[in-house]
Amino acid sequence: MENFEEEINKLKYQLSVLISTVDSDKFPVEYLILSMNWDKDDLNHAHDIFEKYDNKLEAKEEDISWLSFEAELKNEFNIGYQEVKPIINAFYENHQWVDVCYYYAKAHACMEFHRLISDYEQRMS
Repeated sequence: MENFEEEINKLKYQLSVLISTVDSDKFPVEYLILSMNWDKDDLNHAHDIFEKYDNKLEAKEEDISWLSFEAELKNEFNIGYQEVKPIINAFYENHQWVDVCYYYAKAHACMEFHRLISDYEQRMS
């Protein structure tokens, strides 16, 4: 059992080294998966949440709660607000769920979302 734990710890360390070599600008979702320690199901759950809010945008719902969106991500992945930001940025940079990312970022404007908001508004003008 001790040998097994040592091997797991070694793999964790090796993975952390690999994560540092992944270019998050070129591979934003892949970097997200590695840094958040997600599996395929986690990624699918994230897409489900984003799709739910994308459908609300498409239906032109006027009272979309971006706090609820954030809460769903936080509850699903047992994360805090700071960990929501890289999820939003990764999907935006990967050209996925762009509208959802923008409207969430706009509702929660902060330094980490400045480029996303600016880029989106520039493309839409």
